[in-house]
Amino acid sequence: MSEQKAKRLAIVVDDEAIARKMMMFALQHEGFQCDQASDGHEAMQLIASGDYDLVVTDLAMPHKNGHALTVELLKLENRPTIAIHTSVIEPRIVKDLMNRGVDDIVYKPTNYAAFAAKMVAMVQRRISRRDAKEMLTQEKASTRADSKQWGASDLDGLKIKSSSPSAPVKPMTARSVNALGVESLPFSADVIEACRLACNPNSEIGDIAAAIGREPNLSAELTRLGNSSFYNRSGSNLRLEEIVVRIGRRHVGELALALNASSSIRDMAVTSMNVPLAWQRSLAARAAAKILISLKKNSSANAGILLSAAMHSLGRMVLAKAFPDDMAALIDHANVSGEALATLEHRTLAVTQSESLARLLNQCQIPKDIIGPLQFIDMSYRQLESLDPADREGAELVKVAVLMGWLAVGKWESWDLIEIPPVSVLQQYCGGSVAGIVTRTRDALSEMMAEFGDPDGLFDASDARNPCCYHCVGESDFDIVQLLLPAMGFMPSASAAPESAMMVVNALDVTRRQLSKHVSTLETRRGLVLARSGQAVRVQPNRTVHTLPCSFASLAEAIPHPSISVSKMLS
Repeated sequence: MSEQKAKRLAIVVDDEAIARKMMMFALQHEGFQCDQASDGHEAMQLIASGDYDLVVTDLAMPHKNGHALTVELLKLENRPTIAIHTSVIEPRIVKDLMNRGVDDIVYKPTNYAAFAAKMVAMVQRRISRRDAKEMLTQEKASTRADSKQWGASDLDGLKIKSSSPSAPVKPMTARSVNALGVESLPFSADVIEACRLACNPNSEIGDIAAAIGREPNLSAELTRLGNSSFYNRSGSNLRLEEIVVRIGRRHVGELALALNASSSIRDMAVTSMNVPLAWQRSLAARAAAKILISLKKNSSANAGILLSAAMHSLGRMVLAKAFPDDMAALIDHANVSGEALATLEHRTLAVTQSESLARLLNQCQIPKDIIGPLQFIDMSYRQLESLDPADREGAELVKVAVLMGWLAVGKWESWDLIEIPPVSVLQQYCGGSVAGIVTRTRDALSEMMAEFGDPDGLFDASDARNPCCYHCVGESDFDIVQLLLPAMGFMPSASAAPESAMMVVNALDVTRRQLSKHVSTLETRRGLVLARSGQAVRVQPNRTVHTLPCSFASLAEAIPHPSISVSKMLS
């Protein structure tokens, strides 16, 4: 047997001979070597004497059913990939198996060819994850033996202070991140199934409603939304089937994941991350996306916008939960160095957190157009210019929605990346004023948080007590910096301020000549000029230039604050 085949040894467990043969034929076509068993007892005898990479099992079988077999397999130290292939649709069993860690559940009748192709990818990911784990274990053992490495991590030359001197942290790698499987996503099988069905034009409305109904929280949220005045002006309570029709089946599919993403973030336990802040941002970004979509005249390119905006915080949360020590080390380094966490992640990994999340959703068979924007939203606005118009528009719209949402929340992590969109982008998506979008988003966020019983906690701009002389050289209607300064403790004003107050000049998106002409009319107090990286700027001797993008902490540190330390400004 070749090494490749040895890595693809499968067993099909089903009491129906025809189902076994059809599944085996499909798996063999994809390169698997297959054995078969008619019940769980027979399967365990074969598994005990073989090194299987894949087990495909039915649930309802004599002697030993598929649930009992799966539970036993999940206890194995190096367990195989486990897929349930059944006609038994019982939500309690499905939830139990998914919570225990089963890899996939599909219902008969089945597209055997598609299922087999998916199994190839799932088995290979588990093999890669196992290999990566073994490699990291060996590296940790080697590190413990070398006292010079004690208490430090080496991330591509970055010396990051370990949070625990007795437990050296080795960095996650692109290989280990790519080995993450769908089990790392905080979604139930019912939510994923609801999205799949809603995005399939051949599925029945009743089946979509049934899948939604099996997830109580999702059902409640969609029922509340569908019976809101926006979708239901009659005043009567609509059933789920009617709500799916009113909202639109494909939009319902996207909303199912977006709503579940926000609630999942709220319930995640991630020690290195500010979970309440991530949850508020997810809600706010989704609200901002909805507002921006309503401003667009062409609604044909809106697929995936709400989902990508809501999920922007989820990718990093998934990484932090899967690699807690590594992410904590990266955050520690970001706090010390003043760099943005996104910059460190990009330097350390070959894949961004959003790209990783998009890959996991693709494994769940979520339509590509729904998850499309997630693949690109970590790219800079300049990089997005190289994409085709549809991909660029989706990614830009999500990036703007996320920023509007974060501004509405008003709280920042020190390592947040501050990336200001070009004025041309803001003009395209925000209509008349970014301040108006932020206000509308904040109002929508307050309503949502009140529904969750958490009406407080948003940043109050009136807390910014320190005056700041502020001038925007460019378009004032699309001025983001003015909205950022209160979170840093400053109340920006163009009027007179004490001599000790810093002057901040927003010179983003202006030419060198425009800036020189504008600055000549300003008073000569000391100050700071904000420019884009690579922008040609000439300033007076008593003013310095600070370039964006940068971290929130870097920008805050560039503006001397008379009374509040940067650490107190941060959430």
